[in-house]
Amino acid sequence: MGAQQQRQVLFHGLIILFLGLLAGIGFSVAATGPQDAPAYGVWRFAHMEGLLNGLLVIAIAAAWPAIYREGSVLSAARWGLIVGCYANIIGPLINALFVTKRLIVPETALEAFIVYGFYIPGTIPLLALPVFIYAVAANKRG
Repeated sequence: MGAQQQRQVLFHGLIILFLGLLAGIGFSVAATGPQDAPAYGVWRFAHMEGLLNGLLVIAIAAAWPAIYREGSVLSAARWGLIVGCYANIIGPLINALFVTKRLIVPETALEAFIVYGFYIPGTIPLLALPVFIYAVAANKRG
């Protein structure tokens, strides 16, 4: 069962990394203009979010044998990591494609959808990582 979960985490990490690489195409187009242009910043943000979140999920997949143990909390943390990292790439991609400005305070319905539908759920990995840290420490004792 642990190997199947490890492959699942790796699979999603590779998709997230791929989406980040695709965002790099938009970033390279935006980089032909001035660096203080809004398009440059949002595409760079989308590109870096995809790369870093994809690498995070791949790193967790690589460490999965040390993390894995039976339990619903670990399963919830695994899915929280995956869903949160998808949110961290999909939200910035939607922003780069349709809004093209930095979003902190949403002003339109689309901006609110991005912030509340993707950016805020993108914080879920912050809750998942302590669960993985605890699992590694518990496996060391066991």
